[in-house]
Amino acid sequence: MCAVCGRDNAAESPLPYSQAPWVLKQCAGCGFVYLENPPAYEALEEDFAWEKTSAKEEERRKEKRPAAKAISTAWKRFRQKVLKRDKLMDLVKVHIPGGKVLDIGCGGGGTLDRLPGSDHIPHGIEISKALAAEANERAQKRGGHVVQASALDGAGMFEENSFDGVLMSAFLEHESQPDKLLQALHRILKPGGCVIVKVPNYGSLNRQVRGAEWCGFRFPDHVNYFTPESVTRLSKQCGYDVARFRFQDRLPTSDNLWIVLRKQ
Repeated sequence: MCAVCGRDNAAESPLPYSQAPWVLKQCAGCGFVYLENPPAYEALEEDFAWEKTSAKEEERRKEKRPAAKAISTAWKRFRQKVLKRDKLMDLVKVHIPGGKVLDIGCGGGGTLDRLPGSDHIPHGIEISKALAAEANERAQKRGGHVVQASALDGAGMFEENSFDGVLMSAFLEHESQPDKLLQALHRILKPGGCVIVKVPNYGSLNRQVRGAEWCGFRFPDHVNYFTPESVTRLSKQCGYDVARFRFQDRLPTSDNLWIVLRKQ
C-alpha cells in the first residue's frame, strides 16, 4: 500500500531494481517508490539491526568498488575535519534553538552528543537493543533519556505537545509506515516545533545514471525512496508546513535531500 496516496499496487510489476526476496514497487497513482515486503519490526531489533546491516553494506561496497568507496570516505572526512560542515546541527541552531529534542533512530547517541547547547535536552528512540542502551547512557548525562522501541511505539510513549524539535536524519527511508510516524510526531511536537528530515533523493541524477548501483539502494533497510515531490506531499498531508526546502537542500546532483517541517 502506498503511504503517500493510499493506492494498492499489488498488481503492479516489481521494479528492475528489486533484489530477491525484496520487492520494490512504484505506485501507479502518484509514482512513489517503496519496498512492498519490508521486514517486520521484530526483525529490526536483532537480525536487521542497523549496526549489523550497515557494517555488511560497507564491506560489500568496499569489495565491489574499492576506489569509489575510498574517495567517498575521504570526502566525508574532509568535510567533517577540514570544512567543519555539519548541516544537521546548523539547521538545529536555526529551527530548534533549545528545549527537548527527540532523535528518531538515534543509534548509539552520537547525534544527541552533537546537539549544540546546554539548553538542548536530548531524547531518542532506537529499535536496536544494544544501541538504545548505549545512547541512553549518553542522553542521561544531559537530563534526557532514550527508549528502546520502534519509532511508532516509541512516539506513543511521549506526551502531547512535549517536544521542541525532532530529528530524522537518515531514518524516514527505513520506516514502513512513514505517514503514521509523521502523524505521531505531529502529536508530540509543540505548536511551532520543527522536524528536520534527511532522506536519500530517489529523484537525483546520480540514481538515474547509476541505476541499480546507486548508493541509495539498501535492502531491506531502505523501505521508502523519496523524491522532492513525494516528501513534500506526504508532509503536508500529515499536517506540516514546509519551513525550509531550498534548492540547495534538494540539488538534482545530490544523493540526499533535506527538508524542515513545522507543526501548524
